[in-house]
Amino acid sequence: MKVASRVMYTIANFFTWIEVVFYILSIVMVPLMMGGMIRNDTGLGNADLMRGLIACCIALFFSIVLIMCARVAKSRGSSKAWDFLFIILGILGGNIFYVLGGIFGLFAWE
Repeated sequence: MKVASRVMYTIANFFTWIEVVFYILSIVMVPLMMGGMIRNDTGLGNADLMRGLIACCIALFFSIVLIMCARVAKSRGSSKAWDFLFIILGILGGNIFYVLGGIFGLFAWE
């Protein structure tokens, strides 16, 4: 079960890295849209784009923290508290692989 937990955390990290790339692209593109270098066909004003930019920055920060925490949870010496934390974070973030990794980690027979 511990191996299954590590595999689930690896899969979840893969998808979290995809989110990180998306957030970085958004952080680059939104100021270009606000500055008029990229045509803004979205119908959103600069204030709306700024709110989206701030949201992307916050989400990027939490995604990077989540990746670092998952690396700790994947290590062989991690505690059951990490697995419980990832069940909660998986539910809040909507990532089923973090939830499954946490459940498999809690029920590991080590």
